[in-house]
Amino acid sequence: MVDFTSMVGGGIAQLLPYRMGKPLELMQVQLKAPHLMRLNAGESPYGVSRKVREVLGRAEELVARYPDSGCYYLKDALKRLCGYELNHITVGADSAELISLLCRALVTPQVNVIIPQLSSLTLDRAATIAGAAIIPTSIMDDWTPDFDAILDALNERTRMIMLANPSIPIGAFALKSRVTDFLSQVPEDVIVVIDEALSDYLGQGYEDFYSLLSLYPNLVLLRSFSHAYGLAGLRIGYMLSHEQICGICNVLRDPYNVSTLAQECAIAALHDKTFVTYVVKQTGVQRRRYRDFCAKYGFALIDTRTCSVTIDFGANAERYYQELLRQGIFTRPLSYLGLNSLLNITLGTPEENSLVLKTLETMALSDAYVLSRVARTPRSSLH
Repeated sequence: MVDFTSMVGGGIAQLLPYRMGKPLELMQVQLKAPHLMRLNAGESPYGVSRKVREVLGRAEELVARYPDSGCYYLKDALKRLCGYELNHITVGADSAELISLLCRALVTPQVNVIIPQLSSLTLDRAATIAGAAIIPTSIMDDWTPDFDAILDALNERTRMIMLANPSIPIGAFALKSRVTDFLSQVPEDVIVVIDEALSDYLGQGYEDFYSLLSLYPNLVLLRSFSHAYGLAGLRIGYMLSHEQICGICNVLRDPYNVSTLAQECAIAALHDKTFVTYVVKQTGVQRRRYRDFCAKYGFALIDTRTCSVTIDFGANAERYYQELLRQGIFTRPLSYLGLNSLLNITLGTPEENSLVLKTLETMALSDAYVLSRVARTPRSSLH
């Protein structure tokens, strides 16, 4: 039999074999779990805005025809509402497709890409498929990139620097002042890609990086409608970059890569800032509940402001994860990143978070009870 894997290009072979995950609904049935709570993917539990629901109400009339290949009306909304120039915007099937387009267009096996540790697996995957050598760099104590380490890693073969800000899924965020200072030291022929998929949750603490494009044409910003806007199932996002980079990516982009329904919903979502403000506020309220829980029971919580929390459960992390899973509560253990003690939990509805916290509290109290019994047991009886 022919070995078809020997025919693949780039770094695809490094990611083989591909294993398709089971739908969570099927896993719930197999586990015989009483609940189905998807708290492992950064999805919004608050649905979509009223304006988006109005668009969905006429979905039937939107899906029968091919979409606007240039996404003109969405770009026009971004220009009018956010001040972005039309020739700086590329629309894609969320930031994952846009990262893929960038790497397909600009990355080859002859170059390398610098990606800080714990930034985003989506970035690593796109660079790997393109065949580039990936240079990982260290992070700071606050989980943000060590920008000095990135600068030290630059060499004559470096084509691109890619990072998520906030990082995914941990949510560490580097301020605009730090990023600006960093950009001023990056050679102009090295492209800096910043995935800002989670930036909507930063609220007033976020200062739009778009103004930096006029100073640094090698900067690329990626945005997503999947999280605070609640459009994860429609797969839509956009890229802000120099017009030449837009032009390059549009050559590769499928003309009908984003559906009419997705475009119309994204436009409606942009016009409802009140809804996004509500989502961000409610997410903050739920985050504080986890912060209070960790303070009460002595668990370390990574201090971020995105749509999930990351808690250090020490040696018990896997046991806590399995107990939540047994109940149909799907969270994200970070052991795949080498962080065996950390569990990442997407902030769900108040009711969902109550159930998670009740489960965690029961386990924490049980552990404390066992430890107290051991502490009270005479040493001689332990042998």
